[in-house]
Amino acid sequence: MRIAQFLAAITGRVVVTWRRAGLRGLCLLAALLGAQPALASGSMRCGNRIVDEGNLAAELIAACGAPSFRDQWVFGVPGQNSYVAETEVWTYDFGPSQLLRLIKLRDGQIIDIETDGYGFPKGGEGHCSPRDVVEGLSKYRLVSKCGEPFTKRSQNAYRTLPSKPQPYRYGPDAYGGDNQYLIPTYREEWVYNFGRSTPLRRVILEDGWITNVELLNSGFDPR
Repeated sequence: MRIAQFLAAITGRVVVTWRRAGLRGLCLLAALLGAQPALASGSMRCGNRIVDEGNLAAELIAACGAPSFRDQWVFGVPGQNSYVAETEVWTYDFGPSQLLRLIKLRDGQIIDIETDGYGFPKGGEGHCSPRDVVEGLSKYRLVSKCGEPFTKRSQNAYRTLPSKPQPYRYGPDAYGGDNQYLIPTYREEWVYNFGRSTPLRRVILEDGWITNVELLNSGFDPR
């Protein structure tokens, strides 16, 4: 009986000790988390500086330096004499341990900040396979993995939304008719050649993202 009481007492002390250690660990973790303020949505940290939506391109460069990739196009309404804005997407690649940051600027001002998975090791991703060219890939990832295409062309076009949101119109017929809602988009067609044993890949990008990949006739070996 005394042995059982002794073991119970020892066990109880061990449990209490681990509970106290766990409590101290939780308190320490909470203190560490509290010391690093969380970034608001639409913000990016570069060292001890924070960049937010609404900041100018000059402020972005001052805080984070030059981007790893800079994509530029003219955003407007095709066939209409309406307002045309200069749009850019700057990609910051801080390496494989941090998320890629895509900063969209319009007329020199940040309008959107988003992420695109983890970055690449220094020196790039390496070998490109035809299977790497898939829908949903950003232009920066495509170029980092596969380089520049064999041919490319671009145009301003319309993109149809699946549902009609609150319309933003310059006139009664802007962006389409009553039964559809269209928004202007920057569309590019890139063609990749992977050699004569593999079909050519025609890649459609809209506003910097792959939206469609089509197989064409067999490619050819470079001369």
